[in-house]
Amino acid sequence: MSFIGDYQRQLKRHNSRGRCLHFSDGVRCNDIVSAHSIQKGGQLSLIAEDGHVYRLNGDLSILKQTDGVPQPKKVGVNKASTFAGFCKHHDNELFKPIDDYPLQPNCHQAALYAYRCLCREYFVKENAVAVLEGMKDHPELDGSQQSFLRSSLFGHSLGFEGLRYHKSHFDKALQKGAYGEFQFTSFVSRSVCDLQLSGLLYPDSDFTGQALQNLGDWSEPLDLITFFTAPTSDGWAFTFCWHASSNRACIPFIQSLASRVAHGEKIEDALLRFSFSCCENHAFRISWWDRLGVDTKRDVLERMILMVHPDIPIPPDYLVTGCENIAHWEFEHVYTTLRTDA
Repeated sequence: MSFIGDYQRQLKRHNSRGRCLHFSDGVRCNDIVSAHSIQKGGQLSLIAEDGHVYRLNGDLSILKQTDGVPQPKKVGVNKASTFAGFCKHHDNELFKPIDDYPLQPNCHQAALYAYRCLCREYFVKENAVAVLEGMKDHPELDGSQQSFLRSSLFGHSLGFEGLRYHKSHFDKALQKGAYGEFQFTSFVSRSVCDLQLSGLLYPDSDFTGQALQNLGDWSEPLDLITFFTAPTSDGWAFTFCWHASSNRACIPFIQSLASRVAHGEKIEDALLRFSFSCCENHAFRISWWDRLGVDTKRDVLERMILMVHPDIPIPPDYLVTGCENIAHWEFEHVYTTLRTDA
């Protein structure tokens, strides 16, 4: 039996097992749907060409063929960024304010986008833990490979427990409609958009290279930030959102971005650098990628390698430089719940 083949079959099987992650804990959850973590009708429609987008493919079989370098893959918008994490009733009911209306932005909408980011990652991480648990003793693995897989399982398990902690905060806030417990900063653009994404991060370093929290220390919960793009009434927005329980790391993270911009950094460069350094759940316009030069594509792919290669250490200044002058869109406005005089 092939380890990679068995791994992919197990992962596909778990990903197809739907369950509703709504905070009501399974009430009326008998019709699981394939939910888009990046909206098909809103976000993906802004960048789709002939009904398709590109994603960077980090599947094990692809990485084995390319020496660990992710490759762009054309996918239909019906299959892009979907996960079986909600039933039809709760998906329609809970996310109506963001699926049927453009981003304003406001705390209610930002919280819903953030919750969708969190639930998608929760779904993915829970599946990864289950698959690694079942594959750690695969007969094809030698001792060192088994040790590596067990270490990976340990890391994923810690990450999943962290997501459980944060989901409990999100669940309680949304259940009581306490949208004011969420903070956000949103950059709005009327330019043509080529990239859409949805994800989350335990921020370890900020945009100046300063340490925020030690990802190797799980003695207490790590702070978490979500990020997403969303359609507005006349364009689109790139938004960071987090629950107030993560203020300790998230506020200085956003403040460091503001500081870089105040000292001449282009916000477009910083956000594109962040996108390809920190997010694997993204989609981008096919013609945009195809027009990029060879060196530019290499720079982007090297950013992605940081995410998928376990043996390459991530430097603390990974958000300070890189991917300059690639994004040709512009952000005209910023909206934030943070005090601008802080």
